[in-house]
Amino acid sequence: MRALPALTCLLLLAGLTACTDDARDALRPSKTGCYLGGGGEVHLSAEQAANAATIAAVGIRDGFGEQAVAVAITTAMQESELVNVNYGHDDSLGLFQQRPSMGWGSEEELMDPVYASYKFYEKLDRTDGWEDMRLAEAAQAVQVSAYPELYEQWESDAQVIADAFAGGEETGLACISGSADEPATDAASLADAYAYQWGADVSNVEESRIVIEADGAAEGWNRAAWAVARAYDHRIASVSYNGKVWTPGEEAWSEPGSEEDGEAQVVEVADSTAVIITFAAPE
Repeated sequence: MRALPALTCLLLLAGLTACTDDARDALRPSKTGCYLGGGGEVHLSAEQAANAATIAAVGIRDGFGEQAVAVAITTAMQESELVNVNYGHDDSLGLFQQRPSMGWGSEEELMDPVYASYKFYEKLDRTDGWEDMRLAEAAQAVQVSAYPELYEQWESDAQVIADAFAGGEETGLACISGSADEPATDAASLADAYAYQWGADVSNVEESRIVIEADGAAEGWNRAAWAVARAYDHRIASVSYNGKVWTPGEEAWSEPGSEEDGEAQVVEVADSTAVIITFAAPE
């Protein structure tokens, strides 16, 4: 029960009296969404993180590296704030605000984050010298925006996000999973999403467990981050890789057998070659 300390603190504050640490903690809003980077310096909502994970997966699937992913993330952060909106200037829509009238694709296609990402990378690949440009410059070369300077504000955050989803940063993403309106409850649905976004099948799928074999640490951490980012939509209970395990919470990645809230974690931990994803039981 934390309501009483919080109420007490409010009363004390009114009288200009100091509050206890516990009472201050009770007044702080609960953390939500996902935190990226070693110090959690970038915060995204669950929806934003899932879209960023999709953008990265499509880029890696199609042979692009971390820099291209960072360009795509920079662009989507400015164009839509990483939210798949069905509106925009004139007929612009989707993550990248691409326009059907300009030949990017149909409205239905551009509202598919996988297709929209594919079309972005396709044009980036046709842009001469993009590899030597700043992220904002490369974004502008693809988008041809009337406000090119606005991309610059997202470069730093986009690089952190790309590090987590495409750069193989160890435990670079931690999400506090909530309860989606209609979360998927079967492992097969996530396996299908993986195949569509990554262009490859998972190694094994069971009723409440998925295994993804990884060729090296960077690949493993990229896949692990992708899975964590989908926890909200797929009721994921844990993701483990290379001796680390993620479970929903503020202190998300930990060693197996560590104690949180006085109870030892009991989860299956993958070896260094596989990402293991487990699912919560349906409510």
